[in-house]
Amino acid sequence: YQGKVYAVNPMATEILGLKVYPSVNHIPEEVELAAIIVPAATVPQVMQDCAKKGVKGVVICSSGFREAGGEGIKIEREIVEIAKKAGIRILGPNTTGILNTANNFTTSFVPLPRLRKGNVAFIAQTGLFAAAAFWWILSAEPFGLSKVIGLGNKSDVDDSEALEYLAYDEDTKVIAIYMEGVKDGSKFLEAARQAASRKPVIILKSGRTGAGIDASLSHTGSLAVKDEIFEAVCKKTGIIRVKDFEELMDFLKAFALQPLPKGNKVAILSMTGAGCVMAADECENHSLKVAQLSDKTVKYLGSYMPPWIKIKNPIDTEMLFESVGPEDCLKISLRAVLEDENVDSVVGVLPTSPLFAFDIEKAVMEVRGKNPDKPIALHVIGSKDMVDLWTKQLERIGIPVYPSIERCVKALAALCEYRSKRHSTAGP
Repeated sequence: YQGKVYAVNPMATEILGLKVYPSVNHIPEEVELAAIIVPAATVPQVMQDCAKKGVKGVVICSSGFREAGGEGIKIEREIVEIAKKAGIRILGPNTTGILNTANNFTTSFVPLPRLRKGNVAFIAQTGLFAAAAFWWILSAEPFGLSKVIGLGNKSDVDDSEALEYLAYDEDTKVIAIYMEGVKDGSKFLEAARQAASRKPVIILKSGRTGAGIDASLSHTGSLAVKDEIFEAVCKKTGIIRVKDFEELMDFLKAFALQPLPKGNKVAILSMTGAGCVMAADECENHSLKVAQLSDKTVKYLGSYMPPWIKIKNPIDTEMLFESVGPEDCLKISLRAVLEDENVDSVVGVLPTSPLFAFDIEKAVMEVRGKNPDKPIALHVIGSKDMVDLWTKQLERIGIPVYPSIERCVKALAALCEYRSKRHSTAGP
């Protein structure tokens, strides 16, 4: 971060090469934002200092407020009252705060690596997404982050305001939310509807059960929301709800890397009959249609296969593989379905082994570059070393790879569902 940073601590004069001021009031220049990391009982005094200084935004990382009950509830009310009188906006308390890859700014007290810029933004009630989850995304996922907004107890700034901001953030293509409770239902409903009409909003809401609700009360002091009501809100607004962190990552990868499909007709490519059948089952389970191939596509594929082969979708590419080898098998079959006007998206099941020695990154790019408008999701299976290598190479060029056929299809279904919902729920 290249902006000015001021350290405040009454017990030191220098920390990590920074001059230290005894209070925010001693800083000679204007202060835009204060990150407060002091015991909860002393936060009100720091807030008073910030009010006198004219600070307009604070991120309170400290814990021990509403989520702790008792005296913590009173302290949180006090700091909110100070903030309202002074025109200060609060993020938190009980949060790691903000992460902005556009200017490398963060209030996180968790050490972070050099930030990978991307198009995915997170709104979260927990520091998980500015710490552990960030490390996972950096090391395991092909997409990068634009913003992370940690809300903590949501004493002031809430999900609705974060959504309103990210809906118009040019660096953000898709918004992910981890939520434990809703502060203002009607406000959230409108913000979610407006945001989802502009870009995908994917939400993981915990506190579905009695045990989860009890846990969220002690974590961020969240108010319980009946799960049936929240489910209805998601359907009404066009938000995509996921059940766990794994599904959240799967969908984010698809939305971050792929275009939206024009419809729900899917082409299936597999070198095994079993892959064809399983993928067809999953398509029907998730409201996708197995596309009927055009006569042009059938003729094109037939020119490379024995005349007795009946070509239809799903496409069993085994005989094509035997005719032209692994690389041309992939290029020919993928080119055929991407150019077929009856196909909206593609699921591929790719076997691999050390015997399949070709540059899959180059092969797919050769075909994909001429046909960039249809989403593709692939499942690679075979030798673990080759699976890992191909996954890395494919995701480097923006093709998402999933560890199962089911997860491939579900990711494509999410893209299709969002496109359909956006048209039906879009507001002015």
